[in-house]
Amino acid sequence: MNKSLKPIAVIGLAIFIMAAVSLYMRASGKEIVPWREDYLAAKAEAAATKRPMFLYFTAPWCAPCDYMKHTTWASTEVKDALAAYVTVKVNIDTNQELAHQYGIDTIPHVFIVDENGHVIRDYNDPMTADEFLAWIKKK
Repeated sequence: MNKSLKPIAVIGLAIFIMAAVSLYMRASGKEIVPWREDYLAAKAEAAATKRPMFLYFTAPWCAPCDYMKHTTWASTEVKDALAAYVTVKVNIDTNQELAHQYGIDTIPHVFIVDENGHVIRDYNDPMTADEFLAWIKKK
């Protein structure tokens, strides 16, 4: 191979590998957590059922959130662990006021809140399914 073409071939191969990994990640898991998207309806449900809410602040453009969508939120164990909560996905682009209310400055950001919306605890980094399960089980 011509020495002047070698860097182009390496860059092309790197782009191909990144695209293949991205496609694999997207196809490898489907989000199975039953998210609600209406915060006020979820808050009413939490109050009526005396269950805490699990709030997940995200955005369509968030790469770590996309990773969690196809890994963490695709885990049956995670779905089962969240069964005790009213689960709410909050898009910060369309729910800016709610994001401001909870002081969101980075995503992904998750909260456990009581039925009145008061924060019990939170975490603001991406997590694998195992990391999430360890975090959610902490008391």
